[in-house]
Amino acid sequence: MRRAVLFAAFLFTVSAWAQRAIQLPPPPAAAGPAAAAFRFVANGPKGPGWSRPNEIARKYFHENLTGLFERTLVLDSRLPQNAALRWIFTGPHAGFTVELTSNQVRISERYYDSMALYDGQGDYPDKTVRTIGQQYKGHARTLTVIAGRHLAVRVLVNGRQLLEAPLLFDVTRHQLMLAAPRTVHDVVAGRLVKPEVKTAAVTIDPSQVFQTMLGFGGSPSIPAYDELSAAGKREYWQILRRYNLLISREYPMGEELKPEMSNLTDVRDATPHYYGDNFPNGEVSSFPYNEHIQKMGGHILYELWALPQWASEPYKGPEVIDAWNRPLRQAANPQEYARIIVAYCRQAQAATGEAPLIVGLGNEADQPPAVFDAMAVAVRQALDEAGFTQVKIHMADAPFLFQGAERAENLHKDPAAWRDIDYTASHEYDFQQFMANPGMYGARMEAMHRASAGKPFLATEICFNDPHYQEPSYRIAFTAAQLYYKNLTILDAEALLYCWTILDVEQPSFAGSRALLAPNRTDGWIPVPTSFELRVLGAYSRHIRQGMKRIGAACSDPHLLATAFRNGKDETLVMVNRGIAPRRIKVSGASYPWVQMERTGLEQVNQVSDVPTEVVIEPGEIVVLSTIKAE
Repeated sequence: MRRAVLFAAFLFTVSAWAQRAIQLPPPPAAAGPAAAAFRFVANGPKGPGWSRPNEIARKYFHENLTGLFERTLVLDSRLPQNAALRWIFTGPHAGFTVELTSNQVRISERYYDSMALYDGQGDYPDKTVRTIGQQYKGHARTLTVIAGRHLAVRVLVNGRQLLEAPLLFDVTRHQLMLAAPRTVHDVVAGRLVKPEVKTAAVTIDPSQVFQTMLGFGGSPSIPAYDELSAAGKREYWQILRRYNLLISREYPMGEELKPEMSNLTDVRDATPHYYGDNFPNGEVSSFPYNEHIQKMGGHILYELWALPQWASEPYKGPEVIDAWNRPLRQAANPQEYARIIVAYCRQAQAATGEAPLIVGLGNEADQPPAVFDAMAVAVRQALDEAGFTQVKIHMADAPFLFQGAERAENLHKDPAAWRDIDYTASHEYDFQQFMANPGMYGARMEAMHRASAGKPFLATEICFNDPHYQEPSYRIAFTAAQLYYKNLTILDAEALLYCWTILDVEQPSFAGSRALLAPNRTDGWIPVPTSFELRVLGAYSRHIRQGMKRIGAACSDPHLLATAFRNGKDETLVMVNRGIAPRRIKVSGASYPWVQMERTGLEQVNQVSDVPTEVVIEPGEIVVLSTIKAE
C-alpha cells in the first residue's frame, strides 16, 4: 500500500516536472490607464467581516462585466515566492479563478448552482469541473484574462498566452485576493487597466439591394401553449407581437394522421416529443392558434415530418442512408403527400379564411432524390388544381446545412422539380460543430447559397440541441446572433425561424437552448423566456419587418457585424460587437433620421432609448438603430 502511494506521488512529480516551463517575454511597454488600484500587505491587518478570520482583505472591482471582455492587471513588482494572487470571476451559476504565482499560472472552473454539487464540505454546493496550469520562467508583470466569442477563456502573462479553456457560462463580477504567509511583510500592488475604446465606421449603401424579408418566428408546441392560463395566453400573444415573431411553422399531425384527415387537430392523437423525461410535446395543428397569428399579420408554414404508414411505401431502390446513419426502408408516396397538403389547405382556409403561405416537402425525413422530385411536382400540380395557386413550396429541409446543399443540387437535375419549388430551405444543426469558431461555417453557407441558384432561402429551424452546448448563458445566445448575421448576409435568408417558440420542459438546461419560451408552472402558468435566446433573436426581429429589403452595410472593423434594412420609409441598422473591446461607432449613409436605439446584452433585455449623440457598443452587445419604434 505504501509503495503504491509513493509510486503515485512519484508519477505526480514526474508529470509536474515534465511540463515545459515557458519563458515569458518582457512586459508590454504600455498597458493603458488605471481603472482601479489594489495593494495587499501580507502581514497587515486582517480583512473586516465574518467567516474569514485571518484573511488579507480582498479587492472588489465594482463593475459589471459585459458578455465578452478583456481585463488586464499590471503588477508593480514581482510576486513573492510563497504568494498566490487569485483573480476570482463569478456569475449566476458558475465561476472561474485565475491563480498566479511566481512560477505558475492556473485556471479552475466551478459550478455552484445545485445541491447535487455538495460533497459535504464548504459553505455552499460547489464542484470544480476543470483545472489546468502552466509553469513559466521570468517575471510576471501583467496578467490578462480574455473571454471572447470563441466560447473560451484565455490567460496571458506579459502579453503571451499561456492557457486556454472552454467557457460556456456567464460571469458578471470579479475580485482579487492574495494568499500569502501572514508572518512576512510582502507587498503586492498594482492596477486594473481601463479597457480601451476603439472606433469603427459603418457605411450604409442603399444602392446595394439584397433579399426581401419575410420575417421571424418558430414552431409552437400546441400542448404547451394550451397549458397556459388565460392571462398566460394573453401574455404569449403580446410577446409574439413585441418580438415580431409572426411566422408559425407548424409541427403537424404525422404518424397518427388518419387517411380522411379527420383528426388533424385532435390533440389526443398528437405525435409526442418526449425529450428525455419531459411530458409529451406533441405534433398537432391548431387552427385557432393559426388564425391568431394571421390576424396579427403573420403567416403559416406547413409540412409533415414522419408520415403515417398509409402515406408511405416500401423503398427498394439504390441504398439511401439517412441523417441518423440508417438505411432507408420506407419512402413517401408523392401523390398521398400532395393529397395531405391540399386537404390541410382546405381545412385551414375553411377554419381561418387563409391557406398557409408556404408548404414544405418534408421535415428532416430523408427520401431518395427521385422521390423528392416527384413530391415537388405532385404538390405543385395538386395545389394548382385545387385553386391554391398562391401557396408557395419550399424544398424538403434537411437537419444539416451540408445535406440541404446536396438536396438542392439534386433538385437541379430535374428541371420540372426545380421549377416547382419557390424556396430552398434547411435546418442548421451542423453549426454546432463550429460553435467555437462560427466563421468556419461560412463555407457550408456559401455552398448552400450556390446550390440555391437564385431561389430565396429559409432558415427553417435554428437552435442548439447538443448537450455540450445546453448552457442557458448569454455567451451561447450570442453565438446564435453570429449565426443569424451569417444567414442574412451569406445565405440572403428571408426568414429566420427558431426551433420552438414555446415548449413545456422538465430539464431547464435543455429548454434554455431549444425553446424561446416555456410555461411557468409556479407563477400562474404564464410564458417566460427560457434563457437569453429570446432577447438575442429579438435584437434582429423587433426592428426588421416583413417587406424590408437588406441593403449594403460595410464596416471598417471586422469585429463589428453590421446589417441594414429599409422599405422606402423605414430603415434599421443592426450592429453586433463580437470583439473584446468597446467600439465607438460613426454611421454614415442613413436615409432617414434614427428615432430609436435598442441595446441587447448580458444585462439589457432589448432596452429601448432615444438615440444618443455618441454610440458606444460594448463587447458582446447588440445595438440597433432604427426609424421603427418597437413596442
